[in-house]
Amino acid sequence: MEVKNIWTDDDFESMNWHDNYIHSISFPGDTSKIILDIDYLFEWKLNEDENLYNFWISPCWLIFENVLNVKVDLDFKESIGLDIENIKRLNSRLSPNGKVNIRDYLIDTDKGLITFESTGYILKVKKQPILSCSQYLPREEFL
Repeated sequence: MEVKNIWTDDDFESMNWHDNYIHSISFPGDTSKIILDIDYLFEWKLNEDENLYNFWISPCWLIFENVLNVKVDLDFKESIGLDIENIKRLNSRLSPNGKVNIRDYLIDTDKGLITFESTGYILKVKKQPILSCSQYLPREEFL
Protein backbone atom coordinates (compact mmCIF):
# COMPACT_ATOMS: atom_id res chain seq x y z
CA MET A 1 0.00 0.00 0.00
CA GLU A 2 1.22 3.47 -0.85
CA VAL A 3 -0.39 6.67 0.43
CA LYS A 4 0.19 10.36 -0.15
CA ASN A 5 2.70 11.98 2.19
CA ILE A 6 0.55 14.95 3.28
CA TRP A 7 -3.09 14.86 4.36
CA THR A 8 -5.00 18.00 5.34
CA ASP A 9 -8.23 19.22 6.86
CA ASP A 10 -9.74 18.81 3.37
CA ASP A 11 -9.33 15.02 3.79
CA PHE A 12 -11.11 14.92 7.16
CA GLU A 13 -14.23 13.09 5.94
CA SER A 14 -12.18 10.23 4.46
CA MET A 15 -9.95 9.77 7.52
CA ASN A 16 -10.50 7.29 10.35
CA TRP A 17 -9.08 8.24 13.74
CA HIS A 18 -10.15 5.19 15.80
CA ASP A 19 -7.36 3.35 17.67
CA ASN A 20 -4.54 5.58 16.43
CA TYR A 21 -1.88 5.41 19.14
CA ILE A 22 -0.41 8.70 20.44
CA HIS A 23 3.31 8.40 21.28
CA SER A 24 3.73 12.02 22.31
CA ILE A 25 2.10 15.44 22.33
CA SER A 26 4.17 18.60 22.07
CA PHE A 27 3.29 22.25 22.46
CA PRO A 28 6.21 24.08 20.81
CA GLY A 29 6.78 27.29 22.75
CA ASP A 30 7.63 29.42 19.73
CA THR A 31 4.59 28.46 17.66
CA SER A 32 0.84 28.17 18.03
CA LYS A 33 0.82 24.48 17.11
CA ILE A 34 0.04 21.17 18.75
CA ILE A 35 2.04 18.25 17.37
CA LEU A 36 1.02 14.65 17.97
CA ASP A 37 3.37 11.79 17.10
CA ILE A 38 0.89 9.05 16.17
CA ASP A 39 0.61 5.69 14.48
CA TYR A 40 -2.06 6.24 11.82
CA LEU A 41 -4.06 3.16 10.79
CA PHE A 42 -4.75 3.58 7.08
CA GLU A 43 -6.61 0.30 6.74
CA TRP A 44 -7.82 -2.59 8.88
CA LYS A 45 -7.43 -5.87 6.99
CA LEU A 46 -9.11 -9.08 8.18
CA ASN A 47 -6.83 -12.11 8.10
CA GLU A 48 -9.54 -14.70 7.45
CA ASP A 49 -7.26 -17.68 8.22
CA GLU A 50 -6.71 -16.46 11.78
CA ASN A 51 -9.90 -14.38 12.11
CA LEU A 52 -7.74 -11.47 13.33
CA TYR A 53 -7.03 -8.04 11.91
CA ASN A 54 -3.78 -6.78 10.46
CA PHE A 55 -3.21 -3.09 9.93
CA TRP A 56 -1.67 -0.87 7.27
CA ILE A 57 0.04 1.51 9.66
CA SER A 58 2.47 4.44 9.42
CA PRO A 59 4.26 6.67 11.90
CA CYS A 60 2.95 10.21 11.35
CA TRP A 61 2.97 13.72 12.74
CA LEU A 62 -0.48 15.24 13.21
CA ILE A 63 0.08 19.00 13.34
CA PHE A 64 -2.73 21.38 14.31
CA GLU A 65 -2.05 25.00 13.37
CA ASN A 66 -3.06 28.36 14.88
CA VAL A 67 -4.22 26.72 18.09
CA LEU A 68 -6.04 28.59 20.87
CA ASN A 69 -7.93 27.71 24.06
CA VAL A 70 -6.38 24.29 24.71
CA LYS A 71 -7.98 22.14 27.41
CA VAL A 72 -6.54 18.75 28.36
CA ASP A 73 -8.47 16.38 30.63
CA LEU A 74 -6.68 13.01 30.68
CA ASP A 75 -6.61 10.40 33.45
CA PHE A 76 -3.86 7.76 33.42
CA LYS A 77 -4.69 6.15 36.78
CA GLU A 78 -5.51 2.74 35.26
CA SER A 79 -2.72 2.46 32.66
CA ILE A 80 -0.16 4.33 30.60
CA GLY A 81 -0.69 4.74 26.87
CA LEU A 82 -3.05 6.89 24.84
CA ASP A 83 -5.29 5.92 21.92
CA ILE A 84 -7.48 8.21 19.85
CA GLU A 85 -11.10 7.09 19.85
CA ASN A 86 -12.30 9.84 17.50
CA ILE A 87 -11.61 13.40 16.38
CA LYS A 88 -14.52 15.78 15.86
CA ARG A 89 -14.64 19.17 14.11
CA LEU A 90 -17.38 21.53 15.24
CA ASN A 91 -18.52 25.12 15.01
CA SER A 92 -16.91 26.29 11.76
CA ARG A 93 -16.61 30.09 11.69
CA LEU A 94 -14.57 32.92 10.25
CA SER A 95 -11.79 34.42 12.35
CA PRO A 96 -12.38 37.93 13.73
CA ASN A 97 -10.40 39.40 10.81
CA GLY A 98 -12.51 37.38 8.36
CA LYS A 99 -9.46 35.84 6.63
CA VAL A 100 -9.38 32.22 7.89
CA ASN A 101 -11.81 29.56 8.99
CA ILE A 102 -11.61 28.36 12.62
CA ARG A 103 -13.11 25.18 14.08
CA ASP A 104 -13.40 23.58 17.48
CA TYR A 105 -11.55 20.24 17.63
CA LEU A 106 -12.32 17.51 20.13
CA ILE A 107 -9.84 14.65 20.39
CA ASP A 108 -11.64 11.91 22.27
CA THR A 109 -9.13 9.40 23.70
CA ASP A 110 -9.35 6.29 25.84
CA LYS A 111 -8.08 8.43 28.76
CA GLY A 112 -10.17 11.57 28.32
CA LEU A 113 -10.57 14.62 26.14
CA ILE A 114 -8.33 17.22 24.47
CA THR A 115 -10.13 20.28 23.06
CA PHE A 116 -8.97 23.42 21.28
CA GLU A 117 -9.66 25.83 18.44
CA SER A 118 -7.58 25.61 15.25
CA THR A 119 -7.49 26.69 11.62
CA GLY A 120 -6.78 23.08 10.61
CA TYR A 121 -4.21 20.34 10.49
CA ILE A 122 -1.76 18.46 8.35
CA LEU A 123 -0.90 14.82 8.76
CA LYS A 124 2.68 14.17 7.64
CA VAL A 125 3.47 10.54 6.86
CA LYS A 126 7.01 9.78 8.11
CA LYS A 127 7.21 6.35 6.40
CA GLN A 128 4.90 4.56 3.99
CA PRO A 129 2.52 2.06 5.64
CA ILE A 130 3.60 -1.43 6.58
CA LEU A 131 1.28 -4.37 7.18
CA SER A 132 1.44 -5.19 10.88
CA CYS A 133 -0.42 -7.39 13.34
CA SER A 134 -0.08 -4.57 15.88
CA GLN A 135 -1.79 -1.18 16.09
CA TYR A 136 1.39 0.22 17.62
CA LEU A 137 4.82 0.84 16.06
CA PRO A 138 7.69 1.15 18.56
CA ARG A 139 9.85 4.24 18.33
CA GLU A 140 13.41 2.88 18.26
CA GLU A 141 14.97 6.21 19.18
CA PHE A 142 13.53 5.82 22.69
CA LEU A 143 14.70 2.22 23.24
